[in-house]
Amino acid sequence: MPDTEIPQERVLDPVGVFHGARVGRDPERTPMPWTGEAGAGYSAPGVEPWLPYGDVAACNVADQRHDPDSMLSLTRDLIGLRNAMPELRRGSYTTLPSSDEHLWAWQRGDRTVVAMNCSADATDVPDAGTGEIRISTIRSRDGERITGSLHLQPWEAAIVWRDA
Repeated sequence: MPDTEIPQERVLDPVGVFHGARVGRDPERTPMPWTGEAGAGYSAPGVEPWLPYGDVAACNVADQRHDPDSMLSLTRDLIGLRNAMPELRRGSYTTLPSSDEHLWAWQRGDRTVVAMNCSADATDVPDAGTGEIRISTIRSRDGERITGSLHLQPWEAAIVWRDA
C-alpha cells in the first residue's frame, strides 16, 4: 500500500502532531483498502474512518488478489517459498562479499543465495553459482537459469537455488 496524504488537521500520531504530518506514522496507518468501492470494504459507504482512505481504486486487495505481478502475490509467493525451502528457515547465514555498498547478498544453508540491490543502478552478485532464480521482484525472471554471477536490475531482489 502506498502512503496516504494526511491533512495536518487529521494527523493523530503524536510525533506527527508535534513535528508535522510527513514525520509521523499516520500515512502508513490508514485503513486497509480491501476493495476499490466506497468504504473500501473496510466500513460502510459514507462512514468516515479514523484516518482517511488513500486512492482505493488504484490499490486494493481485491484487484491484487489475481494479479501475478502485485505486491500481494509476491508476498504470498515468498511465504510459500520459505515454507517449501527449509534452508530459508533454518539454514546458516553467511554474508557474501561485495565491493558494491548498495548490494546485500547472503547465503542460507548450502544452496540458497538471497540478494538485494538497494540502488537505482544495476549490479552483479559475483560467484552466485549455477542454479535457478526461484523468485525475483521482477516476476518474469522466476525460473531463469544463472551461471556464475547474478545480474540484478535497479531495486531488484532475488532468491537463487544453486545446483547440487
